[in-house]
Amino acid sequence: MFDIIDGMKKIMSIFITTLLACMCLVGCGGVVSDRDLHDADADPSLNPAIALVTLYSTGERGKVEPGLIACGHAYTSIENISGASIILGKGYELPAGGTVTIASWEFDAHSGVWFNIEPTYIDQGWFVKRKSITRKADKAAIDRINAYLRNGDTDKWTLTNNCTHFASRLWNAAADGERDDVKVKGLPSNLEKEVMRFKGYETARPHKSDLPIGYFSGDKFIEFKLEK
Repeated sequence: MFDIIDGMKKIMSIFITTLLACMCLVGCGGVVSDRDLHDADADPSLNPAIALVTLYSTGERGKVEPGLIACGHAYTSIENISGASIILGKGYELPAGGTVTIASWEFDAHSGVWFNIEPTYIDQGWFVKRKSITRKADKAAIDRINAYLRNGDTDKWTLTNNCTHFASRLWNAAADGERDDVKVKGLPSNLEKEVMRFKGYETARPHKSDLPIGYFSGDKFIEFKLEK
């Protein structure tokens, strides 16, 4: 009886793995760029922009071991264009002129929101075909982003709250309206298509950063060293 159950589990595992692999191979052909991107406010003198928020997504596998399923990656970056530090989430300090990436990852050390992992991976040759869109963000937009980051349910990676869902929702918090929002989709390749619908989307937008890498455990930031 147990052999039958184990066999069924193996068959189901193979089926799911095969399905994910097929979904990851779906390309971005035929996407029409038919959406305009709007800036934060019509009157910058009333609500001046203090940051640039960028949404990135790619369906490429990245550098993984043979046989592993990797469906790309989606994440965001925030660049501080103001003259003062910006506090993000539970206390991450983004200095004037600095840029940090934010994403949801499933790692042994922490399964949830991570800060500034992507610059190291990109230096190693990952995600070279990433597509992105960028918009200005005023203080109100940063406040909405922080409300999302501080929500207890945000800092948990699951199949239904993966990197794509996280990045989409953070971007939508900044956009605060239907003009610039993106649909929350399950795979980075699907979000990549959403990004490519915006006129003027970029490929391989750079984001160098030497800011700390890590995550929050409660209100404490845990700095993490990635192997380079």
